[in-house]
Amino acid sequence: MRPSQIAFDVAGSHILLVDDVLNTGRTVRAAMNEIFDYGGRRRSTSAVLIDRGGRELPIAAGIVGATIELPHDVAVVLVRDDDSQLHLTMERRGD
Repeated sequence: MRPSQIAFDVAGSHILLVDDVLNTGRTVRAAMNEIFDYGGRRRSTSAVLIDRGGRELPIAAGIVGATIELPHDVAVVLVRDDDSQLHLTMERRGD
């Protein structure tokens, strides 16, 4: 593990957090904690491609590409093909 590095001053900034899939909310929460460690922010918005529900934390995205409901044992995977096109696939997770 390496320490985080933010290349600009976040104090007083409007931060846009972008993630591919929002599920439990832990990734967004971890990013927000890092931003607070660097001096806070004026405002933040999160944007996600897919909101699949299943929150463990009270986190919501302000900008959502699509909302889908999946069983907890199915993962959403973003895959890039040979032509650099991105595709969403679903995969069963092993327990």
